[in-house]
Amino acid sequence: MNKNRYVGFSPCFLLPFILLLNLVIVKTAISQEVFVRTGFEEFATGNPPKDWEVIGGDFEVSGDTVKTDKKALAILGGGDGDGLGVPIETENPIISVEFWVYIEGGGRCFNLKVASADNIGENNGCTYINWDAGVVRLYDGGAWQLIGDFETDTWKYVRVVADVGKSEFDFYVGDDRDDALGAKPEKGLPFRNAALGPTAKWFAFYTWGITVPGYVDDLLVYEGEDALDLAVDPNGKLTTFWGHIKKQSELQ
Repeated sequence: MNKNRYVGFSPCFLLPFILLLNLVIVKTAISQEVFVRTGFEEFATGNPPKDWEVIGGDFEVSGDTVKTDKKALAILGGGDGDGLGVPIETENPIISVEFWVYIEGGGRCFNLKVASADNIGENNGCTYINWDAGVVRLYDGGAWQLIGDFETDTWKYVRVVADVGKSEFDFYVGDDRDDALGAKPEKGLPFRNAALGPTAKWFAFYTWGITVPGYVDDLLVYEGEDALDLAVDPNGKLTTFWGHIKKQSELQ
């Protein structure tokens, strides 16, 4: 018998190991869930974004006032309590929101909510941010509080990091994304009342007493406080990205 005979590894032995290693690598890369990533290009103009939750209001995809490419979301008006948003399912208490925003001067514009209630129309337990006549402010459940001055009639980039576990949020603003991410934020700003649960349930735009329109482009909603490392198409326009980048079941 040849005692020096080489014994190789069977492919059947190696395959499970390779699959397990790939799954570990992919799971590590997918550490932040992205709920919304859109430049609104995929939606028809003249209507709200398809499949979003809509309660009344004059919300529509428009080509009239746009930051990048050909379309943006126009929030033109609405009655008290009208809203537009998407549900969030996560175990992470921290949600980040980024977008370009154009606020027309001269009056009250739309509100922004990262909400912990099951109902999109519930206002307690959420960020309650509003733009009004050259300022951005919050409602803490008892009174309006100034966040800071906010330039109107021009595009600005905003980032909001909402911590539902602490019922507070940070607010960043800049002339572009890099400027906003590098800006000194207003930190530890209060929710409108304490959160109603441990995690966010909705992201929504909301109208109450709105008198001037606002526009949103390149909207990004994701979990965690670390800024997402973006990959954009050659036109620099964000594409829609709902839920998991890849569900675990699709990777197996």
